[in-house]
Amino acid sequence: MAHLDWDGAREQGKEDKKWILVNLQDMSDFNCQALNRDIWKDEAVRQLVSEHFLFLQFSKDDPRADQYVTFYLPNGQHENPDNYPHVSIVDPRTGEQVKVWSGRPFPSASAFHAELVEFLDRYSLAAHSKNPIVKTKRPERVLDVDRMTEEEMLEMALQNSLESNGNAKPSVYDPDELTRSFLADDGDKGKGKATAGEEEAAAAAEPSAFSRIASDRPHVEPENDPQTTTRIQFRHPDGRVIRRFRLDDRVARLYEWLKAEPLEGREGVEFELKVMPQGHDLMEDLDKTVEEAGLKQGTVMIEFLEE
Repeated sequence: MAHLDWDGAREQGKEDKKWILVNLQDMSDFNCQALNRDIWKDEAVRQLVSEHFLFLQFSKDDPRADQYVTFYLPNGQHENPDNYPHVSIVDPRTGEQVKVWSGRPFPSASAFHAELVEFLDRYSLAAHSKNPIVKTKRPERVLDVDRMTEEEMLEMALQNSLESNGNAKPSVYDPDELTRSFLADDGDKGKGKATAGEEEAAAAAEPSAFSRIASDRPHVEPENDPQTTTRIQFRHPDGRVIRRFRLDDRVARLYEWLKAEPLEGREGVEFELKVMPQGHDLMEDLDKTVEEAGLKQGTVMIEFLEE
């Protein structure tokens, strides 16, 4: 945890090229306290955060949080209990809030770790890097009550009733999710759509490296020998699994094992393997040995590529 004020954190983040990860807490909310127990003490999360982020944790009433609250939770949003737990990522160079987790349910430790890895895959603080463009929130439609139909008025009354009974939704939105939704919208509208000829060429293209990996070669664990074998921990959204491999096994064997013996409920789902905590994609190292790829006693994150 970085014991810095907001301006100091931004300066430090720019100097170290680290994102600012902020956890604003309501200490009367058990779910906020559970983050300390389940998320911030998770070893994989701790390693990833330590390497790529400056971590700030404030109580909502802490004077050091005043600037953050003013900039990112205006109009008393920090008093809305539905906005907790609240965690966000801020670009130290511009002060732009680029990712937000706000409200319940909060991801599990393994899922949160996977989302951080996925974020680091798409965003970078390197000079001249092109990050996804964060879109502004679509303006909400202004309702003219005098022109509303009876059905619309009933719907509005029902929504107001739900909110008054403590079922209000968080008032904080995730700009990163908006980025993804806008990109999806653009795709649906055909923006940048390929021509018929380009589509035919794409269809005729060679299969991906992942699809070329064999799926009929189950893994048989070798006998334990510290000189020639190693245990590798595989973390995934539903937990973790540990397997033993030979140090001279090719990295491709990891993929072959998971394709031949997929995790329950993940049959046929394409996946990526990332070395933790660096987040390096092992698809680039298929022909290296386990030892050459630095996987001895290593940890690998399984990320499933599904909607």
